[in-house]
Amino acid sequence: MPLLIRNGHLYIFRIELEMYVYIRVFLDNSMKVGELPEGMEVKKGDYLVVETKLGLDIAKSLSDMIEIIPEGTKNTLKVISKATEEQLRSFRENEGMSKRNHDKVKSTLRKHLPDINFLKIHFILDKSKVVVYYTSEKRVDFREAVKELASIFKTRIEMRQVSSREAFRLMGGIGICGMECCCSKFDVENDHISANLVKEQSLSEVNAKLIGPCGKLVCCLSYEQENYKDGKCLICKSAKNNYQEKNRVWIAE
Repeated sequence: MPLLIRNGHLYIFRIELEMYVYIRVFLDNSMKVGELPEGMEVKKGDYLVVETKLGLDIAKSLSDMIEIIPEGTKNTLKVISKATEEQLRSFRENEGMSKRNHDKVKSTLRKHLPDINFLKIHFILDKSKVVVYYTSEKRVDFREAVKELASIFKTRIEMRQVSSREAFRLMGGIGICGMECCCSKFDVENDHISANLVKEQSLSEVNAKLIGPCGKLVCCLSYEQENYKDGKCLICKSAKNNYQEKNRVWIAE
């Protein structure tokens, strides 16, 4: 927002640009764009406190500050401040508690909800809530399980059902390309990845390489879709034989 600064007899308007940073949110292992408070300086590797839908949590800066938000970005998170030593200590304690109680939560859920696939638990920064992630092919009644878990942790329990694609992002993994899965590395709009992309890009529908470790179509199908829509990546049909014989690609401008 514009600032009015007095310099002698002159008044100078200074415009403060909104600044952003790429962050890794530990709550769900997602990569987001963080919106920085005015005047806050962040560098790559800093630990930050961010405001999520489930409460305040810790994120790690993956970049230095950027002035222009990436085009098409929808899900930005508000950065509250840099994490203090006390907040980082609490975060590490929470991570340790999550690991130590993993098997206990798993056995509790198996007793009450044998049909669900338990993934992990996560303590919100102030320990006001424990988030339990799971996948299930059908709706489940988890009230009894929540009661028992609440008696164990003495805090609020929130059950979060996720899709198979979200589950793989949450747990992390390596794709068929040998790199970290895109769903963990980038903020991918999963709802845009469909079989229509395969058809529009003239790819074989029976190609096993199009299926990711999560059992769904690979996220990278969406990366060049805009170019296919604009006609920039279309290989001329008339050049098909030339491509096969001379190893040339004809691009439709």
